[in-house]
Amino acid sequence: MDCARLVFPGFTVGKQDPREAEELVRLGVGGFCLYRGTPKSIAALTARLRRLAKRPLLMCADYEEGAWAHVPGSTPLPTNLGIGASGSAAVAREKGRITAREARALGVDWVLAPVLDLAHEPKNPIVNLRSFSADPREAARLARSFLAGLRAGGALGCLKHFPGHGCATRDSHLDLPTVSASLELLKRRELAPFKALAARADAVMLGHLVVPALDASKRPFTLSAVGPRMLRRWGFRGLIVTDALDMGAIAKHWDEREAALRALRGGVDILLVPKNAARLVADLRVEAGRDAAFARRCAEAEGRLDKALDRARSPRPALTVVGGVAHRRAAEPLFAVCAKWTRPSSGPAPERVAYFESQTQKRGILLGAAFIAALRRARIRVRISRTGKPRKGEMLVAGIFVGPRAYSGRIRLDEAAHRRLISALRAAPEAAAISFGSPFVLSGLPAKTAGLCVYSRAEAAQTAAAAHLLGENDE
Repeated sequence: MDCARLVFPGFTVGKQDPREAEELVRLGVGGFCLYRGTPKSIAALTARLRRLAKRPLLMCADYEEGAWAHVPGSTPLPTNLGIGASGSAAVAREKGRITAREARALGVDWVLAPVLDLAHEPKNPIVNLRSFSADPREAARLARSFLAGLRAGGALGCLKHFPGHGCATRDSHLDLPTVSASLELLKRRELAPFKALAARADAVMLGHLVVPALDASKRPFTLSAVGPRMLRRWGFRGLIVTDALDMGAIAKHWDEREAALRALRGGVDILLVPKNAARLVADLRVEAGRDAAFARRCAEAEGRLDKALDRARSPRPALTVVGGVAHRRAAEPLFAVCAKWTRPSSGPAPERVAYFESQTQKRGILLGAAFIAALRRARIRVRISRTGKPRKGEMLVAGIFVGPRAYSGRIRLDEAAHRRLISALRAAPEAAAISFGSPFVLSGLPAKTAGLCVYSRAEAAQTAAAAHLLGENDE
């Protein structure tokens, strides 16, 4: 038994020195949580580290939207909330399948997804597009299909972030949120999708959350025995993993050694992304040497890690599948159904468009370039308007790009951009607002403004938005 295997450091490919990862492998860590990199650099690193390791390594990554949000050149895929708008289990499964095949080609066998937090709080700065739905049954249904896709592609999945922080209004990357819902409400809402999928899950990630209705000690759920006990009671047999220990919710309030010991004693199996992995390994080994009960707890966790490794041993796809023609052809049509009108356009399709982004006032910056290109390919005359004032015969189309971003602490237009948007929409005789991200930004717009959400800024989503504006994808 070696408790070092329960430590999974973070590693940013292309930024950190690979020799740092190699030294941690020699130290005995059980795997890594990988960030960034190119397909070639990630595949080369994972292969190199596996050759160095004395025991099999389990590589994981936050490929919730496929690898493409982290790895340039990977296949763009719809966001979960976009899939929720489509209601299509087939789309969820295909997203899981492509995600798994591209992750495994990179050398990543454990995808830290799907997100089961619910999207019912517009002010939540970090869930939003990452969630499938505000409805727990719908979230569970679509996540189940995503997991089936992951398995079809040969990857392990991970339900997160238990017990659910969709109703929180603080970003746990920055500080520790509190979920103040009652026990009755939690059972009916936040806990329901986790309970529905627990028995079939490979892993569950605990959220950095204080949940008084579940744990009166008000200890972060990551460091509490309450979550693991609940999960095991529901029939869950896989790995329990912390959210990243370097996040502000833990790092600002807890010594890393103390946090790790509390997490492991509480029933966690994997310690994800500590700030100082080498020192933590040393601390765990000392504790295991002096405390037999702690050593047995670590051995139990290590046994679960070995079982997870056994489930991830299918043949690895070639690196050429990452962003390959087959995956892109399969993925692009998915964006057309992952869209929703909040208020349909009542008039005919526009022939002339004044395109406006209230967020981007500097020349040369244009977030909706692919949307404009798609309109122009359809022979629509498009003029870029920095003021938001359409000319005679033009429809004003406002592009809005707002989505969750770690460590930002907010998910909205800034006040100046919001004022410019509202002012332009009110003054325009004919206007449409298109969200290439959060659907909540479309609430509170002038009543005459048509509203469309495509839930993603990917090029394929922008192309789909143009088709919807022109009535090509509408039933």
